Amino acid sequence: MATLESRPAQDPAATPPHAAARPAPSKTGGTGLVLAYVAAFFALYVALLTPVISTLALRVSALSTPETRAADLALVTGVGAFFAFVANPLAGALSDRTTSRLGMRRPWLLWGVLLGSAGIAIIALAPNIAVVAIGWAVAQTAFNGTQAALQALLPDQVEERLRARVSGWLGIAQNLAPLAGIGIAAWLTAAGAGSAWLFLLPTALAIVGVLALVAVLKDRRLDPADVEPFHLGRFLGGFWVSPRKHPDFGWAFAGRFLLLFGFALYNSYQVYFLQDRFGMDEPTALGWQLRLMVLQAAVLLLAGSVGGALSDRTGRRKVFVVISTVLAGAGLLVFAFAGAPAHLYLGAALFGAGLGAYFAVDLALVTDVLPNKDTEAAKNMGVFNIANALPQSLAPAMAPALLAIGPASADGAGGNYTALFLVGAVVAVVGAVSTMFIRGAR
Repeated sequence: MATLESRPAQDPAATPPHAAARPAPSKTGGTGLVLAYVAAFFALYVALLTPVISTLALRVSALSTPETRAADLALVTGVGAFFAFVANPLAGALSDRTTSRLGMRRPWLLWGVLLGSAGIAIIALAPNIAVVAIGWAVAQTAFNGTQAALQALLPDQVEERLRARVSGWLGIAQNLAPLAGIGIAAWLTAAGAGSAWLFLLPTALAIVGVLALVAVLKDRRLDPADVEPFHLGRFLGGFWVSPRKHPDFGWAFAGRFLLLFGFALYNSYQVYFLQDRFGMDEPTALGWQLRLMVLQAAVLLLAGSVGGALSDRTGRRKVFVVISTVLAGAGLLVFAFAGAPAHLYLGAALFGAGLGAYFAVDLALVTDVLPNKDTEAAKNMGVFNIANALPQSLAPAMAPALLAIGPASADGAGGNYTALFLVGAVVAVVGAVSTMFIRGAR
């Protein structure tokens, strides 16, 4: 079995001179903390992913026309993803050097969820697309600050022997979150509630979940004397993790970027796909989306639980990435060629199984190959999370071009969703191939 020690030696220059003085990760998290951790992860993603998959598209559609809504959605999500791209590694790096009495992670959990909730409120009340873009930029910036701190808690608080299992539950929580959000949206729509509540109620859940974690977290505290003087050039240079010196990290980054790019091509345009291909109105599309996500979540829960346990027991990570890609790619193929809504059930089951198998080992895999994990966990996890933010930006930006491929399609004015989902399946497969080059994990 390849071990972390078998990787190329780390460049001494890559380790900050004060690193030895940093407090080691506590690894003191018990069952209560893990439960609060998973619950906070779930609550944050209810607020963050529900707009990505459903309600943001509906808000954009209400302020656009059928001809311009795809481009308007690409603009809004692209702007937001750019800010997420910058905020996640920046917040992670600052979290690693935070000397607050509250600890290293708590301040970022707190300000992120509160400011992010304000951004969501701006979207809910926005009178035009420009204001929606501003609100989404604020929400992405702040929530990614919270996300960076949350993900750093995995190496901070969870022992290595349990990381895949906890990673699996975090992945399950992340993927159950939009199901809960869409369920809330469908319930509010059926009850005749105003559209603003589709954003505000999930955000309130995020605030409660993160505050509960803050209350029980035994956070690491960094002595100000252990923090070197701030140098902008060195600080910015720290965001570059050399793939030559850390090839495993580079391959893990490439694999996640490509896999999530393939997933994002489906998730961003799911509502429009249901409306354009099958002629559904907004309430019907939300209802179908909820049904599909219930099935997807049930399969994901099973695949994630079994996958995480098997990965910890066998010590293997990469095989689950390959399995996940085959399953998710098959699901995208079903979506691409579905001729009736009933066909989508098979696609949702396959897609859910793929996501479950992937997220069962995703964070555990990157934690295994993370450079300087004891001293720069949040910063390097933030760098890695660029692989989350960029697909959210590039996929919607590319989608209008893919939807425009070929002559008038069966999807009418909505465009060529077959081409969109086929490209997603191919990109996901390439991502799995990239992951197989990782040598520091099995």
